[in-house]
Amino acid sequence: MWMNYHSVETRNLVFPYRAKSPTLKKSILYTKEEVWNEVYRVLAEDHNGKFTPGQQLYYNMLHCADSAFFYDLNVITLLEEYLLHKRFNVPLYESLDNALCERMSLFTAIDEEYLAIQRLEKDGS
Repeated sequence: MWMNYHSVETRNLVFPYRAKSPTLKKSILYTKEEVWNEVYRVLAEDHNGKFTPGQQLYYNMLHCADSAFFYDLNVITLLEEYLLHKRFNVPLYESLDNALCERMSLFTAIDEEYLAIQRLEKDGS
């Protein structure tokens, strides 16, 4: 399986805009700050950890946010580095001592979401 991250659909939402909150169950005015507040509310709703954070956000935020809002050059770079590492078995760092904690955390999160997608596709076929 290969991830497609080069094209992200946009709804061309312009701040501020009104949309129905999946957590508050009513129409609210979204600003950039309120989108991030919604992200935190969505993640807080999954008390039993049934879904990955990515699944929670994917299925809930599409109702109130533009996916392109979360997609920037830093995200593209991280995904490209992750995929190069996985595909060509390129080491991330010379040693664990040289590894940057934040980068390792981000790669771990990407890997967990990637593996969850693979499991869903396997179970669905």
